[in-house]
Amino acid sequence: MLWGAMHGDFGNSLTLNRPVSELLIERLPQTLSLAGLAIVLSLIGGIGLAYLTAYVRWQPLKVALSRLPSLGFSVPVFWMGLLFIQLFAFTLGWFPATGNQGFSSLILPAVTLAIPSAAVYAQVLQRGFQGVWKEPYIITAYAKGLTRAQVQARHAFKNAALPLLTLIGLQVGNTVSGAVLVETIFARSGVGRLAQEAVLRQDIPVVLAIVAVSAAAFVVVNLIVDLLYPALDPRIAHMPKVS
Repeated sequence: MLWGAMHGDFGNSLTLNRPVSELLIERLPQTLSLAGLAIVLSLIGGIGLAYLTAYVRWQPLKVALSRLPSLGFSVPVFWMGLLFIQLFAFTLGWFPATGNQGFSSLILPAVTLAIPSAAVYAQVLQRGFQGVWKEPYIITAYAKGLTRAQVQARHAFKNAALPLLTLIGLQVGNTVSGAVLVETIFARSGVGRLAQEAVLRQDIPVVLAIVAVSAAAFVVVNLIVDLLYPALDPRIAHMPKVS
């Protein structure tokens, strides 16, 4: 079985009597589109919020913005999804409540899945900005006559954002686990919902295949992150190697 799994053969589903690889191929595009859009939205939202928080000088607004990531942590994904369905689908009628037909049906699930990750990115980047403002190169940039906006864009953001690369790799696991809930709530035919259905049916080959594919994706993404680090931060490439 292990040799077959290495070649993409995970056997047949015990309940559907179909090859597991076919089920994954059918469902994977829906989950990839959901996860991809969620990652993009989480980066835009998290980085944008942290950048705005660092730029604002009025203390009450700055404190209010810095508390928003905690709200993103606190609200459960399933409750947030149901709230979005009630508000934007039933009350306002802007988006479909369920299904996977068209791009509009992807918006609410992606936003629901993106909010927890955006909160993580925002909180880490906010702390990163707090740590770089008193660095010597920031003081030198101010001494050269650069404005606060120029210093933040050219120098502070680049150094404060380095931990985000590691977080993106780690958040892949949270995105996969969150997809199970989100796809179930919004009735999307993706791998997450397939996993939930397989667990309820005790369809072991399907569950094992989904776990294996998710683990492989997690390893590949984190390997790419490790390879990108020296390119983004030359200090890592020139660090002395421990023999």
